[in-house]
Amino acid sequence: MKMAPAGTHLKRSWDKYGLIVVGNIVFFTLLYFISYRPHNEENRASEFLSLAQQEDADDHYQSAMVLYRKVAEDYADTRSGQTARTRLVYLKKNPPPTPPRMKPEKIQPVLDIDKMLDVRPSVYVAKFLAEHYDDKPGLKPRLKQAIGDYLKMAINYEGIPLEKLRTEKEFQREEFQKGFFTIRTGCEMRADWIYDDFYIVNNGIFPWTNARLKITIAQGDKKQTAEIRIPRLAPGRKFEVTSFNVDKEGGDVSCRGELRTREGAITFNHRL
Repeated sequence: MKMAPAGTHLKRSWDKYGLIVVGNIVFFTLLYFISYRPHNEENRASEFLSLAQQEDADDHYQSAMVLYRKVAEDYADTRSGQTARTRLVYLKKNPPPTPPRMKPEKIQPVLDIDKMLDVRPSVYVAKFLAEHYDDKPGLKPRLKQAIGDYLKMAINYEGIPLEKLRTEKEFQREEFQKGFFTIRTGCEMRADWIYDDFYIVNNGIFPWTNARLKITIAQGDKKQTAEIRIPRLAPGRKFEVTSFNVDKEGGDVSCRGELRTREGAITFNHRL
């Protein structure tokens, strides 16, 4: 059997099938430009519109608005673009209702029995009240009074050191430090026939120890000074410091001085 040369074989194949191949290429090229190409943009717009409508049906308002806006802007000349614009106008006029914001549920204070067993009851209750001091603003005056009472009990009856309570984290706010852990003085007068008696008063919640007091009682141009050492003065107690002849018509009487104790120091000026 005689084989034809390769070049001759290719030439014969081209003469036989070449026109068919070229014709098919031209046909499908024309089909793409005539049939598919004009509808390509419409198809993409329709796909995006379908996605937007699905998000809309699922009540995903924000994502639906984004997709509708894309179709309306990027495919404005298509039927899908017209549909998207119509839906956009409707959704802008009729947004979904905003659900009411739920108030965070307040955690009710719970007593920790294990912690209660590890500390003195008065200290535990004082800490507990201090932790929840801001829960009910209307009760703050009563809460502060109660905290002070429990701390006073802890210091004076249970022997808890003042310095230990001062450093507890529950009592670090300035209001507590000033109200409970600073020296608070008062000055009282007891009238007598000639010379009136004057007393210094411990108005705090802890006792003064080794107190050294310099005090001046004055009325107008008259004054009386005294320096006194007080070994110990319990909360709520008073100590006589000097006598002074008060003139009923002489005006206000001032009681000023400086007090130094083991627990701290203070200068004061009271008017009687």
